[in-house]
Amino acid sequence: MKIYNKNLWPATLIKCALIVLIGLVIGIGIDRYSEAEIDSVARQTVATQKRLIELQMEAFRVESDTISDLIIDIETKKLMYDVRNGADADSIRDELLAYYLPLYEKLSRHNLRHLQFHLPDGRSFLRVHRPEDYGDSLLFRPSIERVIHTRKPVYGFEIGRNFGAYRAVYPLFYRMEYVGSVELSFAFSAMKEALEAVGDGLSRYFLVLDETRLKKSAAKKKLENYRPCFIDDKFVIEKDIGEGARLLRESGYKTDLLPYREFYTILTSSEEGRDELYTASFIPLKLVDDGYGGYYIIVHKDTGALAQVLSTTRIAYYALGLLVIVLLILTVMVHIYRIKAHAADIDTLTGVYNRRGCMKRLKRGNRRYALLYIDIDHFKKINDTFGHDTGDRVLKEVARLITAHIRKDDVFCRQGGEEFLLFVANASEMQAMQVAQKLRKHIQFHKFEKVENVTVSIGIAIREKNESIGSLISRADKNLYRAKKGGRNRVVSDSEDKERNSS
Repeated sequence: MKIYNKNLWPATLIKCALIVLIGLVIGIGIDRYSEAEIDSVARQTVATQKRLIELQMEAFRVESDTISDLIIDIETKKLMYDVRNGADADSIRDELLAYYLPLYEKLSRHNLRHLQFHLPDGRSFLRVHRPEDYGDSLLFRPSIERVIHTRKPVYGFEIGRNFGAYRAVYPLFYRMEYVGSVELSFAFSAMKEALEAVGDGLSRYFLVLDETRLKKSAAKKKLENYRPCFIDDKFVIEKDIGEGARLLRESGYKTDLLPYREFYTILTSSEEGRDELYTASFIPLKLVDDGYGGYYIIVHKDTGALAQVLSTTRIAYYALGLLVIVLLILTVMVHIYRIKAHAADIDTLTGVYNRRGCMKRLKRGNRRYALLYIDIDHFKKINDTFGHDTGDRVLKEVARLITAHIRKDDVFCRQGGEEFLLFVANASEMQAMQVAQKLRKHIQFHKFEKVENVTVSIGIAIREKNESIGSLISRADKNLYRAKKGGRNRVVSDSEDKERNSS
């Protein structure tokens, strides 16, 4: 039985502290890296751009891990497990969409592009970003195939039907069974925007892709947005290229981009009667399958050897600072969102589920339940005699006692006032009677502050096949009425000819 933890901030603060610590470690690495590369301007530029790309890829990975840890919970894994075992896929898809769509809309404003759930056989189960499109096989993508075979998270850039994106695919397990996977992805445009934003306008990033690889994966309509690359026609580039690509094209520079390797070239451009130097860095684009599918090309304006080192260091620190800030904001934002979403299902006084939360968490289908309808005897007298503060303490203590003596799979909630509902999973009437008598005795012999002794009456009903929860509650309520009418501090079930009272 899950009870809401009102104090989730320590875990979030620990995560924030880890993000800052990682940022400090990376910051130290950037400083040492810059000092080591000062001897060669051109090579230092190539290495710096590569480091920034790796840093941004690491940012996507850390950001993906953070988002995954915060939004993928046991309930989601249970739903995917239910789908795997033949439950109604459409209703579960709708439930997942209702939960994750508001969260995705918020995260998409922080560059999250896709949020997608996959079935164990590699078919798409739910694209939160495009929920009408599901059921297609994704086994042509190495990331999906690798997760299925290794059962481990897969990270990296991958060329798909909508060109390329950085993807993080996580296997989902429930009760040690593989029940599917979840995918988070970020477009290259997010990387480009982040890196150019911290580059003071000195660097321009663009991507060229291997035409052969692209044609195998991308939709035909999407290919219309690309044209042969002016550097090597075996590669393609977006038609709408930026300022850096224009400079490289106008220079007339051509070379064979195969085989893949890391290199650079120096370009000269005349601006306002003076020559400006640019370093064009070519960094191979590594894919999820450990092969290469294109190049990152970075055109960087040279500002002089020393200035270059200082500028690069500053850019790296700005990128790192932006990364830390974004991760901290995301961590706190998702934390607050989850607290608000979960708080609506919790009774604020006792800390157990309210009726709304209880109904949401009851197992679907015709699973057998025994319902214990629990009422505190003479509760109005307790309030009238000792005051409402004492009454509230009694309610909290009764809830605590019941919670301490039930199983993990049981569902317990406050129905309202002094009444509680306990759904005992897979229990016969005899087992339910044993549980009820055990709880009744624990409460009867527990010493409550001021009140001393408190008793409860319990009505039991066993869920029949296809019976609604409302009908089950109504039958249990009738037995509760019989218990109270028979003198209270009793347990009454459907099959009894007379009320039981085991003191």
